[in-house]
Amino acid sequence: MEKPNQEVSGSPSVHCEASDGFKQWMANYGGSIVFTTRRSGKLCLLGWDGRVVTLLQRQMDLPMGVRVFRDQILVSTRCEITQFADAPLLAHDYNMKLRGEYDACYLPRAAWYVGELGTGDILRDKDDLLFVNPRFSCVARPSFKYNFEPVWKPAFISDLAPEDRCFLSGAVSVEGQLAYVTAYCASNEPFGWRRSAMSDGVLIDARKNEIIMDGLMRPHSPTWYKECLWFLNSARGQLCVMHPGTCETKTVSYLPGIARGLAFWGNYAVVGLSLVSPNAENYSQIRKMNNQTHCGVVVINILTGAVEGMFTFEQGCEEVFDLDLIPGTHRAALLTPNQPKCYDALTMENLAWWVQSND
Repeated sequence: MEKPNQEVSGSPSVHCEASDGFKQWMANYGGSIVFTTRRSGKLCLLGWDGRVVTLLQRQMDLPMGVRVFRDQILVSTRCEITQFADAPLLAHDYNMKLRGEYDACYLPRAAWYVGELGTGDILRDKDDLLFVNPRFSCVARPSFKYNFEPVWKPAFISDLAPEDRCFLSGAVSVEGQLAYVTAYCASNEPFGWRRSAMSDGVLIDARKNEIIMDGLMRPHSPTWYKECLWFLNSARGQLCVMHPGTCETKTVSYLPGIARGLAFWGNYAVVGLSLVSPNAENYSQIRKMNNQTHCGVVVINILTGAVEGMFTFEQGCEEVFDLDLIPGTHRAALLTPNQPKCYDALTMENLAWWVQSND
């Protein structure tokens, strides 16, 4: 496997590799992948420069959920949700020493200070931005007046309190309406999910507010694609698909790691993987099926279930929490508010400048 080109900010030594299959898929896809590594505190962008896979990392405080909406990237961190918008007029000169290296440049444009909620999946309904709020066991929207405004809670949750009762782990909209939610269990007790069995996970139809599937092992990343619901049975490393009419479910692929973060392009699923530590008894099912587990991103052919490419961290990262795709962008730059260069970028409609500080 070839080692990607890297641009890393505020990071210890990172070693990663991309398989030949992953490089070929990136070349065919013609876009980028964005993902979060919660424990190592990085927002990562994988790109393709026409020859090798490229990796750009940005330091953030406990990044978790990430979602791409048109020309925007939204990222949830420890206490806030930050919106980045592409400034394409600035991308060409982002690297003055090698102009044209990037074809997108994402800059911070807004932030909601939601508080330490364990904010996970970010999604949209017809009217607004929504996010999964595990601490209060609900799906909420950001507010200009409060930390959040609850919009939905499971029927088994009696009242809203900062008690992380069931650990809501994911949510997805269908045709602009909140449709499916995953949780680690159906507990109504404070921090009840921590005392529940690994196989107590549930899938909820949010429109009916009914549990339609149980016995799951820490389900994550529900995603609507090709008129079906796809999700990750995280603690078993499974990519699953459910037919909404019959609730018939099948496992498409078994993966060598804890599966979190799911996106699609064509007949391919892109999934984030995390390492299973040697002493992690709760994830023994994954270890039984794999001599080695990995941290990184895998590409799966959903027609065959075969893993056709892997990007893996050999050092410097052990967990991927969420991911999404940026179609049509070969290599994206991104600046966070704690990078001085962020404030050298000035934009308005149809115009943009890189300026020098007067200091």
